[in-house]
Amino acid sequence: MAFYATANLQDQYKRDYITMASPIDLIIMLYEGCIKQLKLAKIHKENNELDKVSECFQKAEDIILELVGSLNLSISISENLLELYQFMLDEIVQANITKDMERVDPVIEMMTLLYEAWNEIKVKAESDIYTQNEE
Repeated sequence: MAFYATANLQDQYKRDYITMASPIDLIIMLYEGCIKQLKLAKIHKENNELDKVSECFQKAEDIILELVGSLNLSISISENLLELYQFMLDEIVQANITKDMERVDPVIEMMTLLYEAWNEIKVKAESDIYTQNEE
């Protein structure tokens, strides 16, 4: 009984965290989730758990599609991100079909670079807010 109560509290905490997260935090969480799913896919492939590999790839694809949906195409960099996301989706689909995990490494690398860039944006934004509040 205590296990279920703890699990429910953890689920509620996650829901609350996501609900209250800033747009930047949500983007960062999406990148984290995609990276996690791609790394899990590689682990499952090593363990010959092909159904779990496909499941992880599907989750990664869903995350990238969520990132695509968040793009504001009136901003010029969004077009570049859209092309990058399309490349990533294509690589994940091909990796899922062929189980060629080497195709996943560049996607993880690109996702990691984007994750780091958004973290820098967050730090800068928080620093700017802190500086404004001191004035």
